[in-house]
Amino acid sequence: MLLKKILVFVFTCFVTIGFSQKSPKKEIKKATYISKAVYVKDISPLKGKDLIKGKPRKGNINPRRTDGNKIVPGKGSKGPDPLVKRQKSSQGLRVSKAISLTFEANTSTFSPSDPTGAVGPNHYVSAKNFEFAIHDRAGVEVMASVSLENLFPGESLGDPIVFYDSFADRFVVTQFSNTPNGFLVAVCKGSDPVNDGWFTYRFNTGSFPDYTKFSIWSDGYYVTANKDQNSLQNDEVVFVIERDKMLKGDENAKMVGFPLPGARIGGFYSPASFNAIGNTLPPDGDARIIYYQDDAWQGVTEDALKLWTINVDWVNLAESTIAESEELTVSGGDISAFDTTFDGGSFGNLPQPGSGQDIDVLQGAVMYATNYRRFCDYNAVVLNFAVDIDDRQDSDNVSGIRWYELRQNGDGQPWTVYQEGTYTSTDGKSAWCGSMAMDIFGNIGMGYSTIGTTANLATEDSFVSIRYTGRLVDDPLGTMTFPEETIAIGTGINNTNQNRYGDYAQLTVDPVDDQTFWHIAEYFQDIDDNARNVVGVFKIAPDVASDVGVIRVENPVDAVLTTEETITVTIKNFGSSVQTDIPVSYSINGGAPVNELFAGPLNPGKTASFSFAATADLTAERTYNITAETNTTTDITPENDCATTDVKNLFANDVGVTALISPLTEGQFSSEEEIIITIFNYGGSAQSNIPVSYSINGGETISEVFTGTLASLESVSYTFTQGADLLQFGEYSFEIGTVLSGDEDATNNNITTTVVNALCAPTSDCAQFGDGITSFKLANVTNSPIGCNTGYEDFTGDFTIELEQSIEYTLTVQSGFADDNGAERFSVWIDFNDNNTFEASEIIFDNVIISEIDTDLGFNFTLDDEAAPGNHLFRIRAGDTNTNSGAPLSDPCGSMQFGSTHDYTVNIVNESTGPDPDTTTELIVVSEPENQFVITKTDTNAADEERIYVFNISGQIVASNLLKKDGNGTFTYELDMSYAKSGIYFVRLGSSKRNIAGFAVR
Repeated sequence: MLLKKILVFVFTCFVTIGFSQKSPKKEIKKATYISKAVYVKDISPLKGKDLIKGKPRKGNINPRRTDGNKIVPGKGSKGPDPLVKRQKSSQGLRVSKAISLTFEANTSTFSPSDPTGAVGPNHYVSAKNFEFAIHDRAGVEVMASVSLENLFPGESLGDPIVFYDSFADRFVVTQFSNTPNGFLVAVCKGSDPVNDGWFTYRFNTGSFPDYTKFSIWSDGYYVTANKDQNSLQNDEVVFVIERDKMLKGDENAKMVGFPLPGARIGGFYSPASFNAIGNTLPPDGDARIIYYQDDAWQGVTEDALKLWTINVDWVNLAESTIAESEELTVSGGDISAFDTTFDGGSFGNLPQPGSGQDIDVLQGAVMYATNYRRFCDYNAVVLNFAVDIDDRQDSDNVSGIRWYELRQNGDGQPWTVYQEGTYTSTDGKSAWCGSMAMDIFGNIGMGYSTIGTTANLATEDSFVSIRYTGRLVDDPLGTMTFPEETIAIGTGINNTNQNRYGDYAQLTVDPVDDQTFWHIAEYFQDIDDNARNVVGVFKIAPDVASDVGVIRVENPVDAVLTTEETITVTIKNFGSSVQTDIPVSYSINGGAPVNELFAGPLNPGKTASFSFAATADLTAERTYNITAETNTTTDITPENDCATTDVKNLFANDVGVTALISPLTEGQFSSEEEIIITIFNYGGSAQSNIPVSYSINGGETISEVFTGTLASLESVSYTFTQGADLLQFGEYSFEIGTVLSGDEDATNNNITTTVVNALCAPTSDCAQFGDGITSFKLANVTNSPIGCNTGYEDFTGDFTIELEQSIEYTLTVQSGFADDNGAERFSVWIDFNDNNTFEASEIIFDNVIISEIDTDLGFNFTLDDEAAPGNHLFRIRAGDTNTNSGAPLSDPCGSMQFGSTHDYTVNIVNESTGPDPDTTTELIVVSEPENQFVITKTDTNAADEERIYVFNISGQIVASNLLKKDGNGTFTYELDMSYAKSGIYFVRLGSSKRNIAGFAVR
């Protein structure tokens, strides 16, 4: 290998890794995370309360930019977007559809404001970072914008999502949290968000779940998050929470988490889960997650849309799976090539007028929401993301919106591309930050943002503005045919937070007519507090006289079915004329239809219940598929005439277990661990005196009896009186079960699950008041500043503290909260005997007072010459002893309300084998064959993370990524320049101009 140190200038280093790999075989993985709601809080109705006002959040809005996808310079699709020409030829094919209503939902002192909102039958609920508001359907405030703390006591971190679950007639509001890391979900108790009260849930996720997006599916609320970058193939980044229980306020609502197997993503990402809208839920399971892959990214060979299938088993969550399913590619002829890379992966992209900083195009995100709708002959989903449509090879200042409609010919069938398009705004403006949905007829509406380019910065269209367009179901495929219409025109640049924008917008469909679109997005006015969230209401569907359909099969429901079951459906008139004598039919499991007549009348926009006179015998099978539809000969859109449902014919006597609630799947357990299970009555009859049991690792079976009464299709938690000894670290295989006398289905009686006893990692609140260690310095290790996540941090792989026997050292610590009365204290342990238990004899500092806030305080200690040499676990723990009942006095694992716990590795050496000296090197570029480069910089005093940039000789960024320092203080970046043009390039690490390195590509 030839070492070349080329042009070491004064600048800081910047690095990017590149390599290629073949697509792996499709993987199936089981759930990697199983838990339940930490709590559910009963929030009383908002009306009449003295509500908490919103307080703008300080510091970073959110860490969305922690890293961009790894870009290989010169690689990927370039040149004109292949779909732009078709769009331009069809733009304005339809007559303009004027907006029907606009109103401002709220204002903001900074961007991104994260606008989100959804329309219900009587209200529009919107939210932004730290606040939410409620309007009536005329846009009039019912409740002025107030703090999210009114729904989530004590928490208003933000990044909210609002959605309306039309299948349950409930609003849902969410936000993320870092005290500890997780997300919060507030479910309205009824249809009225002002008067009905809320159930508020917390779910913990381990690491921080940035950029959470929520979707509705039949078997749960699905959540995607920009979490665990660079390890999302193994760490859970998709979650499903138990929708049915949350709607009831059940404290036992469970959550299951999944990785994305086979994902080829190297930085920020925002995949999407399909979000069901309309009148009919999909069947349980077969839920899809979708994300795009750009061939400019490292490890991606061609542009593609990649889908995963999730099947949740709420009975035995450990058997829930995620699997790679469809991959729709350019080479397969499924999709056209696209370019989603702007400015080498960095986040300042679209020029603002005048001196404004380039604004974020939101690359790496499938825009919210990916809306799914069922029709009689197919299922459909629409999605979009930003693409570079600048014709110039050396510029990417103009954005368009690549959008898709995927279709599925039937439940359980593969998804394919029905149509694709690239939408471009008029007059050369950029279009981005789109949100789209289908109405009941299959027409598509899309709201989006626009901004002028360098060619038209003098026009009124220069500033960020909000627009909409759409297409009718029978328009030419791949085109938005309605001319661009305006919701709001901006008059100023983003002067609140540099280049941040969005981070998203949201378009929802009105549940009243299932035709009108409500879109919320962010724009700016030429004033100080200039970020504005505006709502625009529009409809593109033409008025039709005759269009009716069955929207739901209401009865029968899961039960012990009989030989004479009544079939009841709900019919809706989507048209503009009164309908009478409507032919209606139903069929069972695809059999011969039963035809009858609903006399009516049914007025426009109204629904009616209809029960068939002909009953059905539903006793022979365990499951029945019932399809009902209207058959009006003058119906304009037969695709929306039908609804279907699956109904279970229950056994009378059928009880089983669904989950091991305690102990958790991983923790540090005791010799008297409490065993709690969930029992579920699958049958149609109430049951009492239910025998239950558990055994561990095939040992003795512990049998007891639940003496209460359990109603049909209800669950209950049972705590065994006899606990278990789980003190030893390792895996424990539990078999839990029921043995109901006369049980008619033994398949659900028992489940097996494994729990792991591992080192305790206690979480706590380190953010609200700054409790815990914020800076740590000892010997060769400096860890500062230390951010707050869950309150527990594992630094064992990042830092090794080198200590010698019989040498005095000074431990320097700092806390964000302290007082002279000793409220904040810390303790330190070293696990000298390596048994993963911190014993009293291993305490180095015991309950030492931290007397000053944000001040480095030094504490001396010496290890005696009997201290065991080698690597050991080092734990430091600090907290508010006034609220923590003495912790961390002598308890290394106890729960703390306020504080933090950190683990390090310590290497104890004797005098003859002292620690390695610190080293600092210059920025070094090593050239390898085929234009591969390895860039390194060692600096133990540098920050833990630095951003690396690769520039061409003109100063254009061709790649950008975030680097983390390893345990030796070294930054390393592997850069693939095999696709780049020949020439001179430069790298820079960080923002300082002290080090820069140049290199040649030949």
